[in-house]
Amino acid sequence: MRNRFLFLISTLLLVSCWGNKTSKQQQTEVEGDSVQQTEKIVFYRSYYNKKKSIFDSELPNYSINIEVKYADGKSNAAKLINQQLVAFLFGNNIMSFEDAKNHFADSLSNDYEKELRDFYDPYDEYQDIYAYEYNQTGSVSDDAPEGIIAYKNRIEMYTGGAHGGAMENYINFNEKSGKAITCQELFGDKQEAVKKLIKEQIVKDNECKTAAELEEKRSIFSLGDVYISDNNFLIEKDGILFCYNPYDIAPWSEGFIFAKISYQQLEGKIRQNLINK
Repeated sequence: MRNRFLFLISTLLLVSCWGNKTSKQQQTEVEGDSVQQTEKIVFYRSYYNKKKSIFDSELPNYSINIEVKYADGKSNAAKLINQQLVAFLFGNNIMSFEDAKNHFADSLSNDYEKELRDFYDPYDEYQDIYAYEYNQTGSVSDDAPEGIIAYKNRIEMYTGGAHGGAMENYINFNEKSGKAITCQELFGDKQEAVKKLIKEQIVKDNECKTAAELEEKRSIFSLGDVYISDNNFLIEKDGILFCYNPYDIAPWSEGFIFAKISYQQLEGKIRQNLINK
């Protein structure tokens, strides 16, 4: 299931209502709490919803729900943020935000419909496996330091099998320039020291004394060691949050594994001038 989920996500990122009826909404909304504002840049909600049955019956069917935020404004920073968000969210660097979102969703819809048509078995005992679902949420954190835009993207999907898949990733922007902050820029040559802190924090959070003990009890670290990438850390006011998705370093049953490292712990290990705490 892990390989299938990762393959579907990777493929879609590279590809730059019931019965026979389709219910579909593609809108940009700016009302109520759909607007989030930092000091200079406003974020609006853009969403796509589609639910469809394949044949003249309730099953098989699929639903696609996307609700993400994009930066509004004509400033160079806002434009640059959106260019990077298009690639981050939809794997597309040549289309506008709305076009990229719709192209991504339509590609996903085509893949789901083809697979359900090709593999649906009306005599299968487990009919629920033919209800595919894809949910994606992109939001701006309210807990970022001044001058930082911390963006979260979460995907949950089900395409048959015993359970679904989920992943969460992040991108952090310098609000003034609009440029994404990379792990190399933030941690430099201190990444190994930071990874050591992350591992120690995960061990502590799970009330173990050593990584070996935690691996034996919970199988955490059995699938891999901690890592730092451009998209697995979120800059917050009181520290930096690191996220490891299911199957990254532990079995699916362990779910998401998070580690919050305080700025006190990170003293001397990050470029302080990038973060106004």
